[in-house]
Amino acid sequence: MKRLFAVLVIALVAVSCCSICRMRAKNTKPLEGTMWHLVKMGGESVTLPNDSFNIILKENGLGGRGACNSLLGQYAVGEKMELRFSHLGSTKMLCHENEALEMKLLQVLSKTTHYDLDYDMLMLMQNGTIIAVFRAQPQQ
Repeated sequence: MKRLFAVLVIALVAVSCCSICRMRAKNTKPLEGTMWHLVKMGGESVTLPNDSFNIILKENGLGGRGACNSLLGQYAVGEKMELRFSHLGSTKMLCHENEALEMKLLQVLSKTTHYDLDYDMLMLMQNGTIIAVFRAQPQQ
């Protein structure tokens, strides 16, 4: 009797986990067209206002906002979740707060080789190591 109960519990857990995984996969935000907000870079969590340190990838390239500057550039998506950014730049307004972080973000983007998506999270990677994490912003 105990074995039957244990088997039923394991089966129930397995079924519920599979449905959660399917729901997460179904509701994963798309890479392109989603506004992504920086939450972690270089292994450290960052707490930033929602209207800064955002990127969005669209047909015509990368757009976004750093500390106080607009970010721009190009990107290419390849096989096996490959992602490369190029021609990165920003406007040149003087930012007293988080200016160094803005420059670091551009450096991280330029080093990106791959990405992964998990529900509302975008992980940028360099050769298998996560170098930045972004969370999807709610659609407005």
